[in-house]
Amino acid sequence: MQRLPRQVVLLGWISLLADVSGEMTTPLVPLYITGVLGAGTVALGVVEGTAEAVVTAMKAISGWHSDRAGTRVPYIRWGYGLPVLGKSIVAMATLWPMVGAGRVLDRLGKGIRTTPRDALLADAVHPSIRGHAFGVHRAMDTAGGLLGALLAAGLLGLLGASATPESAPAWRGALAAAALAGFACWLLTFMLREPAPDPVPIRAATDPAPGPAPLDGRFWRTTLALCLFALGNSSDAFLLLRTAELGLDPVQVILAYALFNLVYAAAAWPAGRLSDRVGRNHLLVAGWLLQGLVYLGFGLAQDGGQCVALLCVYGLAIACHDGVGKALVADAAPQGRRGTAMGVAFGCMGACALLASVGVGAIWQVSGPAPALGLSLITSVAACLALPRQARSGDSRPDRCDLPRLDA
Repeated sequence: MQRLPRQVVLLGWISLLADVSGEMTTPLVPLYITGVLGAGTVALGVVEGTAEAVVTAMKAISGWHSDRAGTRVPYIRWGYGLPVLGKSIVAMATLWPMVGAGRVLDRLGKGIRTTPRDALLADAVHPSIRGHAFGVHRAMDTAGGLLGALLAAGLLGLLGASATPESAPAWRGALAAAALAGFACWLLTFMLREPAPDPVPIRAATDPAPGPAPLDGRFWRTTLALCLFALGNSSDAFLLLRTAELGLDPVQVILAYALFNLVYAAAAWPAGRLSDRVGRNHLLVAGWLLQGLVYLGFGLAQDGGQCVALLCVYGLAIACHDGVGKALVADAAPQGRRGTAMGVAFGCMGACALLASVGVGAIWQVSGPAPALGLSLITSVAACLALPRQARSGDSRPDRCDLPRLDA
């Protein structure tokens, strides 16, 4: 097993600090909007859906543009800087549209950074350990989420917050602390360096200059499967709202979310390594089906304890499909088009996630949580059936050969 290069480890620490900041915010937003600011589930769906729409557009644009510019680091640096401002706006919000504006700016940064960061991560390692690299990255990212959720719960408990308008100062203090953690993450991005360019092969003067290979059918079929899954993959905010509805107070909800992150962090690295050995598709199918069952379970749950147990299973499900899905797209993308390919794939997924969040918010308000969340199981099954044949047969596993380690 090749040792992971410095660039991968540094990106892991950056993501860890970013998720400390992000997961201090994520579990607070649904309770802040619906409890402290007095809005409903439609407002929550609009806020989260609009934020995801921004991520969708920017993932595609930044991936294509970073390929064209031949650089990744400036996108990463801007992408981790803008959320600091966005979280500051959320902390100062007195109306839910202000929360929406802050979340849009926050997610704008995520959209700018995600595809160039993932392309940089994929370029830094040999395909035979790409699942390992993405697994380690997701594990560090989620460890930051665990720490962030624990910090948010501790601050709310210390400040005596409840999901009522009277507790608004306590919530704003916790959100301001999240912005400060994001600032520390942004400073760390200045340690990143661009990777060394690939060697250019010698060719005859009469040979045409090679161009990047086009995105082929395998890539588009993989993207279709990912998008079908995303149509039922609504915001986690709805799961946290459901947990609160069934009796847990704000601090207990955040601690339950921390438990979810603990399971996710522990399982992400083994899942990534396993995908290098057995093929990406097996982990994706397991994760997708498990997540569909978890969402249905949330819709049918009768008490908060059941939701806590479901959050643990949810952490395992995401560990099986999140980093593995990124590795699968990287496997299907030609060299020189990886940023574009990942931007297109995850931009399309983001568009579907936008529809999922807005749709779940509307269905929930009209028909309740069970039919709204149960949609996820249907889309998960459809995604499994749509995986391209070569992925389902295990041909997506990279060929194994020994190459020098890249320490860029």
